[in-house]
Order: sequence, then C-alpha cells, then structure tokens
Amino acid sequence: MRNVFIPILSLIICLTVIGVWTLGFSSFTIFSYTLKKAGELPRPLPDIQMINHEGIVFNPGEIKKYKLINFVYLNCPFVCHKINNRLEQIYNKIDTNLVPNEIEFLTVSFDLKNDDVKKIKNYHKLFKGEISGWTFALPYQSTDRYFTDFLSKLGIWKYTVPSTGLINHSIYIFLVNRQNQIVRVFDPARESDEMIIQGITQCLKEK
Repeated sequence: MRNVFIPILSLIICLTVIGVWTLGFSSFTIFSYTLKKAGELPRPLPDIQMINHEGIVFNPGEIKKYKLINFVYLNCPFVCHKINNRLEQIYNKIDTNLVPNEIEFLTVSFDLKNDDVKKIKNYHKLFKGEISGWTFALPYQSTDRYFTDFLSKLGIWKYTVPSTGLINHSIYIFLVNRQNQIVRVFDPARESDEMIIQGITQCLKEK
C-alpha cells in the first residue's frame, strides 16, 4: 500500500502545481496565460495616451466607436508584418459601411526605443490605397514600465531580449466597444479572416 501511496501523492502534487501554473489547465503558453490572467470579457480597455501617425495626441478611450486594436513590432524579423498584412485583408474585406462609420482600426507600435511619428507614418504609407479609419500610433510620453503594465492589463505579453534588443510578444487583436470595454479577442494564428470578420459583425449587431 505504501508503494502505491507515494506515487499517487507525487502525481497529485504535480497536477496541483501544473493546475496553478496554467490557471486551471486553461493556459499552456505564456501568451494565453497573460491573456487569461487579464480577466474575463467584457473588461475595460486600460487607459493610455497615444500619438498617431499625423502627430496628434489622443486617448483610444475617447474614440466613441468600436475599435479593432492590434500591436506591431516594426523591426520584427518574424510574423508581425504578416499579421498586419492579414489586418489589411480584413480591412479590405469588411463591409465598407462599417469602416470608418462604426469601427476604427488602430495599430500600435511596441517599440518605444526605436519608433517615432515619422517611422509609423512611413509604415502607414506602405498600405495600398486610401485607408480611412485606420490609425497607426505609439504610446505618448510613456515609460517602458507603464507601457508593459498597460499591455499586461490588456492581455498582451511583451519581452525584450537583453542580448539582441528584439521584442517577443503576443499577436492578439482586440475588439473594443463604444463603452471602452474589450468584448472580443481574436487570435490571427488560429482564426481566418472570415472568422474574425464574422466575430466583429456579430458584436456590432449586438450593440
């Protein structure tokens, strides 16, 4: 009996530790863990001042429309630009009566150290045609600690690699309603353009 008890006790302890680390076996990556830890939906969009690609300071919470918010690392050697290309596809596929009348797109830079208004304005110009209702921005007069805290409250994981300066991060896209509540979180790595558009449209119908 003793020989059976010890392995069972060890298994229970291991499962308990894993359960705590994964928020009840619901989050198995640092990305999903950070998102889950931020809280259930709907929840408020954290407050922050930003400056857009035209040099205008604003607060996203003051935009009284739905907002589709994503984050981009302009020096990213990996998937960031593919995600923003996906967002451009979504922008071009979504009902033109919705953008910018009902919803605004907002892309925010991760890189406080290297990005400025000129850089995000040049990035904005890379997108084809007139993209009315899509703002590119970066935090305004924000410390790295404050911005990282904002991202954590939002549900985004961000980490700067000390040896290279490269930024690792989540790629979630957030839908925020007129009351400044986050109502949907999309994962472009697992959801198609059609699924994301369907989710946006459904939320707008429920307004």
